[in-house]
Amino acid sequence: MTSHDKMRTPGRGVGRRGFLAGSLGLAAAAALGSTLAACSRGADGAAGGLLRVGAAGAATETLNVPLASAMSDYIAMFALFDPLVVTQGDEVVLRLAEDIEANDDATEYTIRIRTGVEFHDGRPCTAEDVAYSLTTLADPEASPNFAQFYADLDVENFEVLDEHTLRVPLHRPRADFVAAGLAVFSLVFPDGTSDDDWEDGIGTGPFRLSSTDGGTRLLERNDNYWDETAALDEVEIRSIDDAETRMEALRGGEIDYAHAISPADAATAEEDDSLQIVRGGPSDSGILALHMNLQQEPFDDPDVRLAMKLLVDRQAMIDTILYGEGTVGNDVVGQGLAGFNEDLPQRERDVDRARDLLESAGVSSVTLRVAELSPGMVDAAHLLAEQAAEAGLTVEIDEDSADTYYSDMEALLNTPFQSMFWANRPATAHVAGFTGSRGGFNVTGLTTEAYDELLDDMQATTDDGDRQRALDELQEYLWENGGDVIWGFAGQLDATLPEVEGIDYIQSLPRLERVSRTS
Repeated sequence: MTSHDKMRTPGRGVGRRGFLAGSLGLAAAAALGSTLAACSRGADGAAGGLLRVGAAGAATETLNVPLASAMSDYIAMFALFDPLVVTQGDEVVLRLAEDIEANDDATEYTIRIRTGVEFHDGRPCTAEDVAYSLTTLADPEASPNFAQFYADLDVENFEVLDEHTLRVPLHRPRADFVAAGLAVFSLVFPDGTSDDDWEDGIGTGPFRLSSTDGGTRLLERNDNYWDETAALDEVEIRSIDDAETRMEALRGGEIDYAHAISPADAATAEEDDSLQIVRGGPSDSGILALHMNLQQEPFDDPDVRLAMKLLVDRQAMIDTILYGEGTVGNDVVGQGLAGFNEDLPQRERDVDRARDLLESAGVSSVTLRVAELSPGMVDAAHLLAEQAAEAGLTVEIDEDSADTYYSDMEALLNTPFQSMFWANRPATAHVAGFTGSRGGFNVTGLTTEAYDELLDDMQATTDDGDRQRALDELQEYLWENGGDVIWGFAGQLDATLPEVEGIDYIQSLPRLERVSRTS
């Protein structure tokens, strides 16, 4: 079985345009797990060996699932822990969950998890563990990164029906709960996991934690894994903050796999037979965006927001900053994924109109906060300043530290104009967590009553077609009125030695259990 054989992935989910609100259509696909067992490589047939991965770290690295922020943390966590559900490509795919079913009005979900799954310490994984995990992820204090996706969980009234079945009530109808909540992030950890337990990395994943030494973690294959057994014996994950340094480590033989390299390095590596470039798809891309806060001047003026959207030369940004390794954006998240409104007209550059709008508004200068969150972002800010000058606008660059950029929530929510790099998510997941009065990462401050009503109505609509039409209307509203200038989507770019094979992604994270090496 190949590592990219989606038809054999347990729980291949719903189609491109919707997500069922009743019986979610996932149970039948979950039956493919028996096929997986038949074609699994298993430890005996594995190529084995050690894979050394270099990935970006952070000022504070941790395996505390709700609090982690470094890419190296996430790569390790998704090898150590399993999610209930994931978004892979344009599909919602079951993992630990065997079936998820909603009641008629989508105010309650019943989650049934797989039998025979064990944590690394031998404990069985049960519905109690799922209840504890979801309750923790929904706690804003314990889980500031993910609580907004679970704000509608009625955690006080969870009901464990049996060892493998959990009933999950919601505070309001959410027909999009699986796609916009569970599929965003739903790693499961043992009931009662405390601050003292996180660094043990006890999960149900395909690898278990062997050792930690500073910024390096060593993982070993979990031979008791419930799904297809990993080919590799061990994976070493090293924190290497700078993309160029990761490439140097790869060229120098210090690592085998450089995660997230720069487009410039990718262009050079294409001509090097000793390396290979691996690219992800739309769901493995990052959003390169400029965010204007609608609550602050001058971006409380819709004409100023429109001017900013019109003055950007998006194709020049792709060609210059990404060396062509990207796709032009259209100011709405989810491009290329399920639920995206394909009927939105592509925003074109119009310098003359942008200049007129800015002059009428009396705006001649703005300050842009930026950090090198992804290779080329600071250069992109300076290129934007050159493009804005053509419309008579001066853009002052305020460069900040990438290590702490996302950890400063006060700055994120109160900066008038800033540049960010987000994972591309389906539109339904983005609007739930990043827009409206309930959106925990609403950096554009879009909180109008009319928008909230549109969002609530969409989320409560149980008919797939009607919900998609409502989602299309929301995206049209964002395109016309929102504070996002999404100039591009940067596809995942990794570099490896030629003997590394089978790299597959879940939202830019390599599925290490699928990776093998030929020597």
